Amino acid sequence: MSIKMLKLRARGVEVPKRSLHDRFNIARAGSLEVLDTTSQGLHRMAKVARFTYRDFNRAGDELYDPHLLWWNGGRFVLSGFERIKNESLEVVDFAQSWLCFHDTEPPTVPEGR
Repeated sequence: MSIKMLKLRARGVEVPKRSLHDRFNIARAGSLEVLDTTSQGLHRMAKVARFTYRDFNRAGDELYDPHLLWWNGGRFVLSGFERIKNESLEVVDFAQSWLCFHDTEPPTVPEGR
């Protein structure tokens, strides 16, 4: 599914709504897939939402145990947790939510029309 994704938390802390769409927190275009996988860190089967950035063509972010919070008008929020390594190279889990919406850019109008 081709979407744009905006993270609603930074290291588990909610991003203030007034700064969600500022120049430092922009929605990235890419594709989203949700799948079941074997998680080495969790030692169990886990559902994972994987977002692949269009710019880099690689899996950029993963959301473990994602839950669909709401869906309305082509927008939806997935909530779960992300795993990152801290400065001591320890794996840390943080609460995370993604605001996702269909990547429907208006078509470009050819010049002269």
